[in-house]
Amino acid sequence: MANDPFWSNIFRRRTKDGEELVQILKEIPIFQDLSRREFQRLEAILHRRSFAPDEAIVREGEMGVGMYTILSGEVEIVQKSEEGGVFRLATFGPGDFFGEQALLDEESPRTASAIAVQTCKAVGFFRPDLLELIEQNPQLGLKIIMRLSQMVSARLRHTNRLLKEARAKADESTLGGNGDEKPPVEESSNGGRDAADRKG
Repeated sequence: MANDPFWSNIFRRRTKDGEELVQILKEIPIFQDLSRREFQRLEAILHRRSFAPDEAIVREGEMGVGMYTILSGEVEIVQKSEEGGVFRLATFGPGDFFGEQALLDEESPRTASAIAVQTCKAVGFFRPDLLELIEQNPQLGLKIIMRLSQMVSARLRHTNRLLKEARAKADESTLGGNGDEKPPVEESSNGGRDAADRKG
């Protein structure tokens, strides 16, 4: 990815923008424990690109190669429905990031697309470059991998919690629409044994 002409090394020029970028990256869990010297070691693996409005940064179904951090502009995270429509899952802005799981798992396709809403700039951190960093600087690579694993685990726990809440609301909505039927709460005083008896 480093050879892609659309991507440029973010630290090639020591400018005010470069300093602002470091401040943004320090807010991301993966990088927040890194020292100034360690940030400098990332020179060869962090790359920046501009995206035009409606341009896809990643596409649903494609294999992931890394994570992205938004420096400016807005990005919509969207997912196709079975009926052919599009669900808008989230809108991200400067400082937000996505796709970090691809740094750990190269075999899982993207579960959603990221589309630029307006002209935006993003920083890419790619798996091949991370693997090279681990080989060249194991201590720094391990620090990043540990923080990355913690962050992915936290996001998975959060996602599971949201799924449980969504299922509970869906069940309530379904049961509440039965009209004359009594709500299951009134039938559960014996620990649900009535339902078990009916099944037998």
